[in-house]
Amino acid sequence: IISKKNLRSLISFSEKTWPLEACALLEGERLENKDLLTVKVTKLHFAKNVANFPEKEFEVDPKKLLFLHRELRGGSTCLIGIWHSHPNGSASLSETDLLRVNDPMLVWLLTPVVESKALKTLAFKIEDDFGDYVFKAIDIESI
Repeated sequence: IISKKNLRSLISFSEKTWPLEACALLEGERLENKDLLTVKVTKLHFAKNVANFPEKEFEVDPKKLLFLHRELRGGSTCLIGIWHSHPNGSASLSETDLLRVNDPMLVWLLTPVVESKALKTLAFKIEDDFGDYVFKAIDIESI
């Protein structure tokens, strides 16, 4: 679940950052209801992309990540996901993205961008496929 305002902010940032990949950390809540886990994004933390080739990959500034973990420690919200853009328009997460997985509990949002115009933002969760991580598409509800 993400607010329309936050979704518009992600789209706007991806278009402004094009032709480079943009990235952000997603703060929010995990809402568990029997077998269903829902995550609700409550705040965006845009981060510097410190990747060696930011036009093709992203790496969230580790200082920002560490700071956010410390800031959220013991609070009612936590780091629930990662967002980034694909300036080449690709609507799927890559092998390079899979290498960035360090917490399989996080959701991943992706905004493909073509010629500085964002396409539909997509969401993915990480599943364990016999010892290998894979991305599985999930629904986004914007409120």
